[in-house]
Amino acid sequence: MIDDFLKQFNLTRYQVAKISGVRATTLAMANDKPINSLSVRVLQALAMATGKTPGQVLDELIKQEGNPIINFMQAHPGLDKQLVSDIEDLMIKIHDDGGSLSNVTFNCYYDEGDDTNERATVAMQNLKQQLTEFLNNKRPD
Repeated sequence: MIDDFLKQFNLTRYQVAKISGVRATTLAMANDKPINSLSVRVLQALAMATGKTPGQVLDELIKQEGNPIINFMQAHPGLDKQLVSDIEDLMIKIHDDGGSLSNVTFNCYYDEGDDTNERATVAMQNLKQQLTEFLNNKRPD
């Protein structure tokens, strides 16, 4: 993710390390992490090298990362197709109602156990329930 971001500025992690003083190995390890686990130190290094603020860097990285729900579904191709379709339909309804799903994360999923199809299915079933409740609570009776 960091490498893709830096391409916009014709920079490499090595160059960022030289400019910022942050070790190249720190940047290499950060490149393999999800954006929501990047340290302030890494964000500051990227900001220093690109002439942006750390907040601007984070905003651009988040935009680059895309929708976390879609990313999760793409990372787990073994999910039940009907479950995926139901979640996609709920996402569309929420979007059409002016809702936002930008704060959805899968931090706990990745932090609390192995990445298995069974756990991914449970996570998606829970998400479907949460999206349904969100949609029902948002709509007037």
